[in-house]
Amino acid sequence: MSKIKSFFKSFCNHVKYYYKQLDLHFKYAINRYLLVIISVLITGLSLYARFSVSLYPTNDVEGIIFSWIRNIQEVGFKKFYTIDADYSYFLLFIYAIISIMPVSSTVTVGSQTFVASWMYMIKGINFVNDILLAVGVGLIIYHITKNKLKGFIGYWIVMCLPVQLFDSAIWGNCDSLYVMLFAYTILLILKKKDGFAWLLFGFTLGTKLQSVFILPLLVFLTLSNKMKFYKSVLIIPGLFITFLPTWICGCSFTLPFKYFTTELERFPSLTLGCANFWHLVGVNDHYLDIVNKGSTVIGLLLIGIFMAVLFVRKIKLDDSALMKLSIFLISIVPFFLPHMHERYFFALDVFVVIYALIDKKRFNYILILLMQVSSGIAYYHYLNGYYFIHSMGEDSVHIASFINLFVLSYIFIDLLKCEQGKSHLEEADDIEKELISLEENHKAEVLEK
Repeated sequence: MSKIKSFFKSFCNHVKYYYKQLDLHFKYAINRYLLVIISVLITGLSLYARFSVSLYPTNDVEGIIFSWIRNIQEVGFKKFYTIDADYSYFLLFIYAIISIMPVSSTVTVGSQTFVASWMYMIKGINFVNDILLAVGVGLIIYHITKNKLKGFIGYWIVMCLPVQLFDSAIWGNCDSLYVMLFAYTILLILKKKDGFAWLLFGFTLGTKLQSVFILPLLVFLTLSNKMKFYKSVLIIPGLFITFLPTWICGCSFTLPFKYFTTELERFPSLTLGCANFWHLVGVNDHYLDIVNKGSTVIGLLLIGIFMAVLFVRKIKLDDSALMKLSIFLISIVPFFLPHMHERYFFALDVFVVIYALIDKKRFNYILILLMQVSSGIAYYHYLNGYYFIHSMGEDSVHIASFINLFVLSYIFIDLLKCEQGKSHLEEADDIEKELISLEENHKAEVLEK
């Protein structure tokens, strides 16, 4: 009997030991990897939310992209570049790959019947870009703040932004693609790897024409000696990477460049529901043609003025100031240029998350909400005829324009308050001293020889 009791006691002690060990391992894993676990859960729930509405058909996907895929099937995979489309040939190549994938049965949603697998694949690509964008935002925040928690919070917020989810999952647009590439370009600049930044910009340029939004930033940083101009030659191989599939399939060398002019000529309207300067001005339709002729020049002039003010201000471009500058310069392009779509503040919607988390001002978090309201008004106005204030009708987009103006003004004023670096005269003196030193060293080397 005593042996049985002894055995039972020993068994209980072993069970208790292993239970405590398991419990401690579990608690250790929870505490050690809590942020990762939360990220996995948020990613899973976010993807579930996205895929659950993926079959929602919009004209952009069901009416346009699906017709391109059908046209590619008719002409053949290797002739994808011959169809009439206004997307980059790199994106058309991706749709060509979708055209040869196994096809599921068709589904009917409302009055529209389409191939379900095509919808899932197209929007699934957007979801991958959403995740990569959120990761990029988190990495930028961590690089600037050195705070791991803030980096993860940035990732969580971006994955849960409702308007961004709406853009990729319901509308089916790939705005997260070029904004994701912007994020990694900025991250490379922050890490002082400007060669790779130029290369990535070239890739972005060949993928989406909205890549021009980041061009003022690259020009500004080059003039500020934060990026080396001679490395800009790497734009060419970056661009050519996107052209490779088309060239391999047998098109002429010059054909891929055609997409730049095709995209520019497609939308002649002064503004396409975009809550920007031109919508704010509300130009009378009777004079639209006259204004349209000079609208691009006016927009570029306004962008140039703000760039000049910031350049003369000589802001000390530490990582935080450089990020704020990036957000502002990228966002004023769709604000001042004509022919912009309602979705083109996607970058500002996302990057205000970085702006809020790299600073200690609590009010900055309100900017995230303001941009969701602003873009929400513009998006719903286009898709559903939904107006923020029904009695105002289309004029409700003016509210979004004023919100965008306020957010950009707030960031601009914040930039002007940043610490100043050396003045232009001081930099000129330094360059002069460097030239004198270089000349003296050269003379000394000549005399030695």
